[in-house]
Amino acid sequence: MKSLTLACILAPIIALDASASETATLTSESLNPILGTDWSGSLTYQNYQPPFEDVTIEAGLEVTKVEGGFEIAYLYPNEPHANSTSVFAIGENGRTIMDQPIVSNQISDDGTQTIITAFTCEDMGRAASCEVIYSLSQQAFSMRKMVTYDGETEAFRRNEYAFTR
Repeated sequence: MKSLTLACILAPIIALDASASETATLTSESLNPILGTDWSGSLTYQNYQPPFEDVTIEAGLEVTKVEGGFEIAYLYPNEPHANSTSVFAIGENGRTIMDQPIVSNQISDDGTQTIITAFTCEDMGRAASCEVIYSLSQQAFSMRKMVTYDGETEAFRRNEYAFTR
């Protein structure tokens, strides 16, 4: 994977509990639709080196519950040296994911849950605003990181994981 810094693209994975309150909160039960080891799909990311084009690689995902959060294993069958595992924690009162504020939690008519976190970030050494958009159901799961550089209005996709089972 061309100079891909997994720490820069791995967004935390979590699902939120649909709440009647105005503040989106999450519970560990909300992640149940994506628990399992049978996810396959891809990672598409914008390369960090010229020509800055999109690169897509095969990827797998394994999600298990652990003490204090969820263990997420990212698997790259053609690049096993890039495999990684992280534990993602739910913040106090269930209002953040890895210190990233939850700004939206909606469930569509078909049962697909969409969660959005928003936070300040840095991308390619530039100050920016980032959003991570999670979409999950029993059969599909995706995570897309969008970046908007300070002083600009148009966001671009930095990376996106898309899995099915």
